[in-house]
Amino acid sequence: PTSIDAFVFGYLAPLIHGPASNSALARYASSRKNLCDFVNRILTVYLGDLAKDNDTTDSVSTTIPTTSNEDRLRDKVAVIAVGILTMCAYAYLSGLIRIEINQSVFDVDNLIENIAYKSTDGNVINENFDPSLLESKFRHAMSILQDYQVQTDQNIKHLEELCEKERNTWANSVAQLEELYQSTYTGQQELEMRISVISTKVIQIGHQLESKSNPRQQLIDARTTAKYLERFLDANDDVSLMFQDASKLEQAAHIIHQLYNVLQELPDEPKFIDAKTKVKERYLAIEEELLLEFSRAQVRNDKKAMKKYIKLLSKFKGHNDCIQNFITDCLKGYFDNPNIDIFNSIPQLFTKVSELINEIFDQPEKVTERLIITVYTEKLAPYVRDQLDPYVRNPDLDNMEKYLQTLYTLSKKATKLSNDLQTQKISDDPAFLHKLNQHVFKTYLKTYSKYEINCLEEKFQVHLERVESTGGQRRIKPTGLSITDIIQQRLLNTTDQVDESRFSPDLAAALLNDCKTAMNRITTLSEGLEAAENILQCFLRLLNALGNQHIETELQYSLQAIPGPEPKQEPDIRFFHAILQTNNSIQLIERYFVMDIAPLLLGTQQQAVLLQTKEKVFGQLEDLINIGIDKALLCIIGFVRNILNEQKRSDFKPESDLFISECSPICKRVVRSIDNQIVRLEQTADGKNLTSIFNEFGLRFHRLITDHVFKFEYNISGGLMMLQDISEYKKCSKKFRSSTVEQLFSILHALVNLLVVVPDNLRQVITEGHLASLTRDIIESFVQLRTDYKSARLHAMITTDQ
Repeated sequence: PTSIDAFVFGYLAPLIHGPASNSALARYASSRKNLCDFVNRILTVYLGDLAKDNDTTDSVSTTIPTTSNEDRLRDKVAVIAVGILTMCAYAYLSGLIRIEINQSVFDVDNLIENIAYKSTDGNVINENFDPSLLESKFRHAMSILQDYQVQTDQNIKHLEELCEKERNTWANSVAQLEELYQSTYTGQQELEMRISVISTKVIQIGHQLESKSNPRQQLIDARTTAKYLERFLDANDDVSLMFQDASKLEQAAHIIHQLYNVLQELPDEPKFIDAKTKVKERYLAIEEELLLEFSRAQVRNDKKAMKKYIKLLSKFKGHNDCIQNFITDCLKGYFDNPNIDIFNSIPQLFTKVSELINEIFDQPEKVTERLIITVYTEKLAPYVRDQLDPYVRNPDLDNMEKYLQTLYTLSKKATKLSNDLQTQKISDDPAFLHKLNQHVFKTYLKTYSKYEINCLEEKFQVHLERVESTGGQRRIKPTGLSITDIIQQRLLNTTDQVDESRFSPDLAAALLNDCKTAMNRITTLSEGLEAAENILQCFLRLLNALGNQHIETELQYSLQAIPGPEPKQEPDIRFFHAILQTNNSIQLIERYFVMDIAPLLLGTQQQAVLLQTKEKVFGQLEDLINIGIDKALLCIIGFVRNILNEQKRSDFKPESDLFISECSPICKRVVRSIDNQIVRLEQTADGKNLTSIFNEFGLRFHRLITDHVFKFEYNISGGLMMLQDISEYKKCSKKFRSSTVEQLFSILHALVNLLVVVPDNLRQVITEGHLASLTRDIIESFVQLRTDYKSARLHAMITTDQ
């Protein structure tokens, strides 16, 4: 026990920290006495005559007799202690391994680290480290793992045996159930066959009984009918009293119906006239009484009586009147409230009445159809008429718009109503409710297309006139005047330049919104080819109003407002803003066409017509834009030419050598003007339009500068001055964002450089760089601009080179 105490308190306790250590030591103290008793019993077995009780409350001491057997006793006690210590260490190590193995994620590296750490107390790098101790611990751990594997294999085998036993048990149960099911199924088949045979026999017997009973009943009815017919034929017999008994109304109805049918087949001879008259009077009286009783039963909500009387009336001509009276009573007072929403009330009425119809009528579908027809023709149609007719009486633009929108709203509600009713299977005809809708709106749909197109045209004109009025000019209506005449009149009426307020983005948005509204109504109120034609006409009106009457007119006006080709002041070209507004409007139209219009006209003849018209209108606008760009560039280049014309011949042939460090003032003015125009273009154009305009602008600017160079002769100082100007123009050319323009100015710079090249180096220069690819004629044309070109030395060198 003392050795065990040393092992527990000296080895195990330091490995446990915190509250767990106190709890473990407390459990050890409580079981220490039992452990000491176990040790004493082992000693008793080994010593034979040694069994002493020891006080284990405060301390444990085993008295070892000092006899000749002392050494033997000590050895055995040591063996026992070592065995117990080994068992404890083995149990501890086994517990550690089991804890690691039972983790949700087993990490073998972590297990090895824990075993090594616990076995060496964390002193792996200590000088007193004993590798043999660590080896023994690992061997113990391997032994424990092997034992754990054997135990696990045994558990797996045991569980597999249990599973196999359970599987066999359930397999037997399933087999028994399958056998029972098969037996039950066979019995069910036999019972069904017997039931089928019995049912067939019952039906046969029923047919036989019916074949026997019907003739007998017919004979009885015929006898009864003949009896009453005889009494009606007897002028002295007053049988009318019998039919006035209210308690026998059902019997009287049956008899009078048969008598009426029989007398209809008899000839109109004098002996039958009186009887026919009496029977007809009784027939009508009983029919009226049945109708009255049915109405009373409906007021009382007596479904049983209603069903009885409707069944009796089914043999009379007044059956249809009964159904109509039933429908009239159902509708009585239901739609009298003027504030009621009729489209919501109709489904509520149907839900309320349909259950009663199904319960009392033999053919509820027919009654339901008749109810819906009555509601549509007598309630819905007058409601629609009251909503629409006031607008038709005063067909101005505002009323026409309200009329079209009200018609569209009512049609949408009616369509939704039909869809809601269709889900309740009112009729077997899927087009039944659609036909009723067409009947209600038939009168208005005939004239819808005309009203829609006219209203759209008038709204477009109102928008166009509003734009004109806000721009300071009243719109000149086209009364036989061409667009050119209109433009000239507008130019005569104003001294201002065109400004961007004449191009209204709001106008394009307003026209598109009106067109979209009309298209929504068309797709709802028109069908088939009529819808396609209406869509075509609406879009053509949009192209005419936005493309021809607005954009084309404003482009023409902007074109006329561009200054001439030789302006004295720097031009402010507003036409470029007109191009931007035109492109924006065209993009709006194109996007609307692709997204909304094209899918509606796919595969129709109207699609081809619309595409052709659209391309024609856009082509006309593109032609105007091209004309305007050409005129605008002519104006800009003309102004730059006027600036360049201020340079004189003497500027490039100074009498004395000058120090040239920057470009000329004229060049600065030219570059400043070009920069201003480029900025304006960047603000008003974009995309491919800007690229194409910049490219054309750059080409014309290059041509202008090239022509300007050829106007003068140059000495060395003048050539240097022109070379400085060309260098500045070359920098400016990069702003055109065109590789072609940049290359042209680079070549021009190389050619102008020939004006200042030393004659001895001329041969080498013309074979290098950009000049190597040029013809000698072009090179010579620039060399001839030098004042020393005619000197014998330069002329002879060029001649020799050629």
